[in-house]
Parts: sequence; C-alpha cells; structure tokens
Amino acid sequence: MSGLSEQLEQFHRDGYLVVEDALAPDHLRALRAGVERAFESADPEADVYGAGLAKIWRPKMFEHGEPFEQLVDNARMIDLVEAILGDDCHLIANSALMTGPGEGISGWHADETVRLPLPEGVELDPRIQMPCYVLNLNYYLCDVDQELGPTEFVPRTHRSGRQPRPEDRDSNGNPTYKGISAVSAVAPAGTAVMWHDQTWHRGATNLSKDGIRWVQQAPYGRRWVAQRFYPFINYALPAGVVERANPRRRRLLGMHGLGAYG
Repeated sequence: MSGLSEQLEQFHRDGYLVVEDALAPDHLRALRAGVERAFESADPEADVYGAGLAKIWRPKMFEHGEPFEQLVDNARMIDLVEAILGDDCHLIANSALMTGPGEGISGWHADETVRLPLPEGVELDPRIQMPCYVLNLNYYLCDVDQELGPTEFVPRTHRSGRQPRPEDRDSNGNPTYKGISAVSAVAPAGTAVMWHDQTWHRGATNLSKDGIRWVQQAPYGRRWVAQRFYPFINYALPAGVVERANPRRRRLLGMHGLGAYG
C-alpha cells in the first residue's frame, strides 16, 4: 500500500484509487457472511425503493451487526477518507450490493449532478485542485475479475465539468477523455475501490454464468452533505450502535457538535 501522500496525489490526479488489503481477513469474512445473511430475507423497506433495487440492494448495513459498525471508521481507510473530505465528514450511506449474472449499473455517469459545470471549451485551471464533496467507496467482498464485472472509471473526468456524451465513445462503446480510455478496477477480495463522485464510472455487467459480485458500499460526504438514511430526518440510529461507537465513529455516523448553522 502506498503512503498517504502518494495516495492523495493519485486520487486528486486521476479521480479514483484502488487500495488492496483495505480489510483485515477476519473482518472481510464477517462482512461477507453478514451481507449474504441480509439477502436471505426480504428487506422491510423494499416497497420504498422498488422491486428492482430490492433484489440487489440492502441499505443501512451498520444496523446488521458490529462488523458493519466497525467498517464506519475502518482503521485501514478512514485516515485517507478524512484527508480528502476533512475531519468533520460523515458517512452518507452504507449499502450492500449483490450483483448476479446479467446485472450491473452499466451506464456511464457522474453521480447525482454535475457540481462544477464548465462551459464548452472552458477547462479547470490546472493549478486548481478539483474539490471533493462526496467520496464513493466500495469494498470488494469477493475476488472481482473482468467477467464478474468490476467498477470501471475514465481517469481525470472529475475535472471535466460535465456528464459523458455519446460523442465521447470509442469503438468499444466506452467513453474516453482527452485520449484517456476507461480502466477496470479488477482486484481481489478485501480491496477498497474509491472515487470522486464526479468521475465518470459504472459497475460493469456481470458476464459470468453463475457468479455473484458481493460489494459493501461506504460513501462519505462533507458535513453539509445530507445523509441518506431513510426515512431521513425521521431516522434514528439504533441505541446499540450509538452505545458501542467511539467518538470518531459517532461523528462519522452524523452525531456532530454545533456548526455554522446550529
């Protein structure tokens, strides 16, 4: 694993980072078992997000036991997360994904909205570091090869100030940016794949006959970015989760002190 300064330099340059051995072996096994258990039964909130997501997605996994609570402030990753977002950042979601054959989030995109749109022909001054407000982080809970469908990126597109367009596509149908082609984050179980939410990316389709891609997500945002724990302002952390949390984890779960607006 590279040092923190090297990781930060690569992240800010390319808009993504792949970190192997981001989970201790025992932690990895516990998370994988917990995610599999979560998918053995229907989710009580399935009607909220529809049958399509209910099949592949389980939210608020920190409610599913201590291994998931420990992931919130995972010692192997959290210093890097806070170096990017600041030491007042917090977790904004905590979902597990089960991606079976033929499934995937195959459309190339930057998340939600373009946060710093640039007019046609205008580029971000190279002296300016593109600020990161939301940091996506996926933990691979299984070995992910090309057939199983890795997370894929177009490097440096976090500085593009736009969504990908049809005219960006190469002969394989994947976008390019300034001559840079898409890359695949093929990696072993226990790897963390993290990216700036403005980087063009996708979850490639699972092309295997019977394999399942198991992923645990832990995106973080700056303090002012809203957490996405349904039912939102009416959501209350389970008492046990709060009682077991150290001060850093409590803040990462959204228990902040007073700020500029209260």
